Amino acid sequence: MLILICVFLLGLTFNETKSKIVTLFSSGKILNIPSSKDYIQVLRPFSYGYNSTHLWSLRLADENYFRLAKLLPCRSVEYYGGPKVDKIDSCDHSATNEFSIQNTLQAQKWLYEHQHPIDCTNKRFAVIQNYAESGFGSTIHQIVWAFGVALADNRIAVYRIPGNWLYGDCNSSSPDCVFLPITNCSIPSKLDGNQTITVNANIGHWSKPIIPSTFQNRTFNWYRAQLLFYLMRYKPETLAYAQHTIAKFFKPPSIDLQHPYIAVYVRRSDKVRKKEMSQSYTLKQYFDLFDGDARRANISTIYINSEDEKVFNEFVKINKEKQGYYKLLSITVERNIVFASLTHMTKEQRGKIVLEFLSDLFIEVNADLHVGTLTSNWCRLVDEIRLVLGKIIPFNTPEKKFLMDWRR
Repeated sequence: MLILICVFLLGLTFNETKSKIVTLFSSGKILNIPSSKDYIQVLRPFSYGYNSTHLWSLRLADENYFRLAKLLPCRSVEYYGGPKVDKIDSCDHSATNEFSIQNTLQAQKWLYEHQHPIDCTNKRFAVIQNYAESGFGSTIHQIVWAFGVALADNRIAVYRIPGNWLYGDCNSSSPDCVFLPITNCSIPSKLDGNQTITVNANIGHWSKPIIPSTFQNRTFNWYRAQLLFYLMRYKPETLAYAQHTIAKFFKPPSIDLQHPYIAVYVRRSDKVRKKEMSQSYTLKQYFDLFDGDARRANISTIYINSEDEKVFNEFVKINKEKQGYYKLLSITVERNIVFASLTHMTKEQRGKIVLEFLSDLFIEVNADLHVGTLTSNWCRLVDEIRLVLGKIIPFNTPEKKFLMDWRR
């Protein structure tokens, strides 16, 4: 596995700071990093970080991202659905911003150390079980809720094995099939309701969240996103699958060589039928949201994904009207997949589908701009991970609503 170090280069040039590179994780201890007035200079030139405790499989916001962000108009957005309205200012790129990478590194280190004690003896546990029978994004969000229940009670979260998680084909039938292990501790043999309890992950909803004292000064939106990010750290095998998929369908065969690009996810089908979305939006309605910003920032590459094949025909028509301005990126995957169709697949088929899902997620969260509908749990996964990565250019949505917790 590649070993790269995520570092802070404190506003100086690379040559000037070669001897002053600070490794954030050294012997298990995080070092204090001075604040920088301009966060564009926080990470240079490294934006991936790998170490013994965390696998950063997704690109952190870097100098190029912040340069692009400065080209776009400032926007302040308000997220609804939590205990209170949480605001994000898209032009606050300071190191003191809640969604700064420094805060992410500190939060992820705390979560890792809580879940990976040196000695598991005499620890208190919460066994996460009974995963929801619902779409991928909905299921993940309810697992996040169960994880939050464990942390609120100062317990180490573990997955019941075998579980009943629909997404993945390994024997554990838990999220550990595709993500790094939630903990290094084994499930206690005795569930006594005191030292070890169970938490069902099929009914969870953040109606009254309890946030550990370590994060008391953080917003619910930030905290929930950090938990989700920790749980969704890609296993090396999952990351390799995503990168292989990109190499197969993208020319040039690397996500890094596609920047800057926009990712668009068009959700329709069962979301509209079940009235979780008020309507089905045309691809043109999505384009109308970002076309001006794309031209202002000189972005002409666009990645499109949807369960609806018709979207790609819509793109051809729209791009003709725009004199072929956009270059399309896409991957060939099985489409028209919704929760109902997954339930009729074999475990092996579902395992392949979830790897395709996570390849798409890898591409979407690494994009410079993202467009979708936040009544979709999938799009909220993308938005939350992007925020954790320090990407605070506002999500573009035709719904005009910024949601952080929509029932599930």
